[in-house]
Amino acid sequence: MLCLFFTNVAFLQIPAYVALAIIAIWGLYITIRNIVKYKAYKKMEFGIWAAAFLAMNFITALVHITDNFLINMLFILFMCICFFVFYGAHTEPDTNIKHEIYELARIFLYMITLMQVVGIFCLFMDISYRNEWIKLIIYENRYTGLFINPNLSGFSSVVVVFSVHILSIHNFDSKTSEMSKISRIWLASGLFISIITLFLSDSNASLVLFLGYVIVFVICKFLSSRERFNRKQFVLKFISTVLAGIVIIFCTFFMRTICQIGVAAIINNANQISVGDSDSILPPTENDEVTFEHENENVDSGRLTLWSQALTIYSHYPVEGIGKGNILLYSYDYFEEGMHFSNLYSGDFASLFAVFTTDIHNAYLTILLCSGVIGFLLFMAFAFRNGFYMTRFLYNAKDKLQNDIFPCMFSFVVAYLGFALFEKAILYDISFMVIIFWMILGQMACYNIREKEEHNLKDDNNIKFKESIKKTLL
Repeated sequence: MLCLFFTNVAFLQIPAYVALAIIAIWGLYITIRNIVKYKAYKKMEFGIWAAAFLAMNFITALVHITDNFLINMLFILFMCICFFVFYGAHTEPDTNIKHEIYELARIFLYMITLMQVVGIFCLFMDISYRNEWIKLIIYENRYTGLFINPNLSGFSSVVVVFSVHILSIHNFDSKTSEMSKISRIWLASGLFISIITLFLSDSNASLVLFLGYVIVFVICKFLSSRERFNRKQFVLKFISTVLAGIVIIFCTFFMRTICQIGVAAIINNANQISVGDSDSILPPTENDEVTFEHENENVDSGRLTLWSQALTIYSHYPVEGIGKGNILLYSYDYFEEGMHFSNLYSGDFASLFAVFTTDIHNAYLTILLCSGVIGFLLFMAFAFRNGFYMTRFLYNAKDKLQNDIFPCMFSFVVAYLGFALFEKAILYDISFMVIIFWMILGQMACYNIREKEEHNLKDDNNIKFKESIKKTLL
């Protein structure tokens, strides 16, 4: 996870990829061990669906064996690691899951907050850098900090918000007393700085993730207290929750606008922004004014074009798909300039990176294109079964999880599923964004299984979730 995180950081990207090449061998060993020795596909929750989906991707790679077969197999290896190592953590009975997520949250809080502080300092002190690969501290009129892309900066800020939230909840497990508590100064500073950098990055997808997380958590808190109200009070509480969500959305957009205008005014009035390269520092020009907003005026940021192109390619391979490694290659068969945005990659390794990074910016459409309709249905079966399972656990735990971290993880995963509508996430991208999703989902599965025993919750066969929902709502 840390190596994948550092691939998003300027100056550390290439060393992190080199380290990943070594770690991939370790990941392959662990995956084979979990599959062969421990029969993870049988012990995993809904592991048969995951195995069937991976098998369909392997068939797709064989169908297109003459085109980027090894690259497609690399993506399949990464998906196996996501399924059988990170999500499959619940098949390892001795893993201290809550302690692990606590340590990761603390690392992300310290590391990302310090990086964003350095980025903000450079922003106000007229320090910037630009070469063929790296564009700091402003990129395309948006704050990127020490990250290689404003969207990655925004996503990292949301990760800190999530980390601050769960670190502020001390009811982890019996070993809570062994965990060193985080200073409130760190928590407050990390939260404040992350929200500021999220606004300045102007990442709409990351803002969707942030808003989704907050709103879903509010809804979870509302549902956990549903039995304290009669029917009339329940309806009123539900309406007030919806209104609260609307207010949160409008207030967030208003605060982002104010933040962008205020910081831009300070920067531009002081004429601080200058652009430099590895050899020299260039003086500012008239076009150097920063607004921290997208340069293009399209709300979709080119995504509609990507989705249209993806559907065109999919129409020629509807059953088996084409495999992730062939998106760029096959796009030249149907579009003169290839897939939209693929021309952004330049440099000595441009063609190689373009094959890996060219994406649809919609996780579900990417799965449909890469694995075909059969693979898509298999993955959605896995996803819906998991969603039903996790929601049922949250519903039946009631107040027992009210002051625990499971609602936080549940809110992040649900918000991430909405975030995946606009970003390359969930599976076909070897990135920090994808791996943290599967890590949290795996933590939830572990938490689910072990907390059921700890809280003596009802057996699955006795839970009538559908009837309970119907009775409560109607």
